[in-house]
Amino acid sequence: MSVNAFPAAIAAMIQNGILDRTFQEALLPNFLYRNLATQRPFQGNLGETVLFTRTGLLSTAETPLTPGSDPTPQSYSIEQYAMTLNQYGNAMDTNMLTSKIGLSSKFLEDNMKLGINAGQTVNRICRNKLYGAYSSGNTYAVGAGSAITALVVNDVTGFTTQLVNGVQTAVGAGNPIPVVVSGNANTVVAVNVGTKTLTLGTAATWVDSDPVVAVNAPQIFRPNARADTKKLIAGDSATLAIFLDAVAALRQNNVPSFGGYYAAHIDAVTERQLFADADFKQALQGRQDSPVWGSLSIGRFAGIDWVRNTEAPTVANGALTVRRPMVVGADALIEGPLQGFGELLGEANFAEARDSGIVSMVDGVAFIHRPPIDRLQQVISSAWSWVGDYAVPTDALTGAAAQYKRAAVIEHV
Repeated sequence: MSVNAFPAAIAAMIQNGILDRTFQEALLPNFLYRNLATQRPFQGNLGETVLFTRTGLLSTAETPLTPGSDPTPQSYSIEQYAMTLNQYGNAMDTNMLTSKIGLSSKFLEDNMKLGINAGQTVNRICRNKLYGAYSSGNTYAVGAGSAITALVVNDVTGFTTQLVNGVQTAVGAGNPIPVVVSGNANTVVAVNVGTKTLTLGTAATWVDSDPVVAVNAPQIFRPNARADTKKLIAGDSATLAIFLDAVAALRQNNVPSFGGYYAAHIDAVTERQLFADADFKQALQGRQDSPVWGSLSIGRFAGIDWVRNTEAPTVANGALTVRRPMVVGADALIEGPLQGFGELLGEANFAEARDSGIVSMVDGVAFIHRPPIDRLQQVISSAWSWVGDYAVPTDALTGAAAQYKRAAVIEHV
């Protein structure tokens, strides 16, 4: 279908690129978490799940060989992660029953809102995947228990599966997951997701809000060594020292960085608290400008790229709001878009699609415009669509016991 099927004012915007640029500018500020992802396009059908494999290293061979004997062949371990092709999208209709001048400005405004919606949607999909993995296995008891095995917790994420021969396998009596309950070692042998109840292998005693942590859980960093989210109190503010503890943990696990720096995504409240920290202000004096994040970065210093991100999530702790900035290393997140998605909808870059309007690809998101097909021939349809998934691969084969090691969540109030 030709671009001439659109009204002249809109056809001009499509041809000179104004419409695409408007959509892209609305997308980019909302893609901060997505910018962390390593792309791995793959082919498949909607709803199809594809497994990917990561390999471990060989153990070091520090024992001398027996003279005249060959070394014994070794093999390396593997671990898998999965991605499922799902489609996301939204749409808006613009009614042309207005003046020519009003039509073009209204159409641009509608498409800017679509761009913001697309950016926030895809950004939150990958943000939730990232935080879901790096918060897993860290929770606390809801209510007290005495010499019993049924433990109700705030969140069962990270307790339902564990890696067995590289494959995420359901936790059960034959596949228990080691945990620490109120500082005492135990195991989880069953999980009821609906009631958020963990069945312990050994009867235990605990009080309300006691920490429950899986042995393979990622470490969460909190001020004043608070054991869990519930233990945080007013005055447990963000400091440079907490972020440096997170950076030290990443470096200790040989997590690759972004050009020598890790990325810390912080919201405005975290930033304000950091500027009240003497160590942070002193380190700030020697900062470098970030070539990666531009105006969104406070700067590069203390081994960190400090990124302003209002999408950093929060959780409630009674009347307190718990902030959750994150320090991230390279390859912590994998983006798996559908390979050749643009070609399936129609040729990109303002070429004519067969019968479905004009389709262009902006940062991997399909941007679609359809001329009026209603009976009164006055409604132009605009839509965006993205097909793919995000995965957070494990790194259980190397480094510390945690399954996920390439990022670290920080909690403060």
